[in-house]
Amino acid sequence: MLNEQDLSRYSRQIIIPGFEEDGQEELLSKKILIVGAGGLGCPTALHCAATGFGNVDIWDNDKVELSNLNRQIGHKNSKIGLSKSKSLQENCKEINPNIKIFSKNQTFGKNSDIKKYDIIFDCTDNIETRYIINEKCHLESKILISGSATQFEGQVSVFKSGRDKKLPCYECVFPRHSTNLPNFNCREAGIIGPVTNLIASIQVTEGIRESLINLEQSRNNMFFNHSNAGYLLLYEASTHEINRIKIKKATSCKICK
Repeated sequence: MLNEQDLSRYSRQIIIPGFEEDGQEELLSKKILIVGAGGLGCPTALHCAATGFGNVDIWDNDKVELSNLNRQIGHKNSKIGLSKSKSLQENCKEINPNIKIFSKNQTFGKNSDIKKYDIIFDCTDNIETRYIINEKCHLESKILISGSATQFEGQVSVFKSGRDKKLPCYECVFPRHSTNLPNFNCREAGIIGPVTNLIASIQVTEGIRESLINLEQSRNNMFFNHSNAGYLLLYEASTHEINRIKIKKATSCKICK
């Protein structure tokens, strides 16, 4: 049940037809894991806190560096040298002290326990970690919202292969090869901050959609009428175009076949 402070804080969301008080209560009940507290993880966590996802965990084992600050808006100059996950947790709590936010100075590995989470936001820039997250989410039937960004472009996908056998997983779209995998991240390729912020905003928007898509009052709102699982959203800053392309399940995929 929303209290008076909740009704005021989330009032601009609650007045949306199909969202309403039940929608906000649903968001407050959700358990979210954000993997990565960098360029994507920072705005993702800040938006999740502001939106009112009630339980947010942030995992990252890096420390804040000066070169992070052009895009990692959850950190400040005063936090250089400190844990990224802790720094981001503190800034999220300043935005919304009424939700539960926890940080862990750790990476995502094969033994990571994700049973309690409803949605996993993949905000890492490590390709091997992405494959591990995908496999775990498939096996545990979790909603995975994956984002990536380099230079002037980015992409977002929603994966629910563990819940629907017809839907692809991350490895269907980006197959793992036997040769050495490139790790083409921001450190090597470069990035402008607004692109990571845009991609993270789309990730959280999809998280809201997936959280409320099955609510009775949401059925008459076009936003909640369909999932973007099974599609890849591609953003190109040079033309400011977002293309939504259909992606198919790979019959040879070792993860979800």
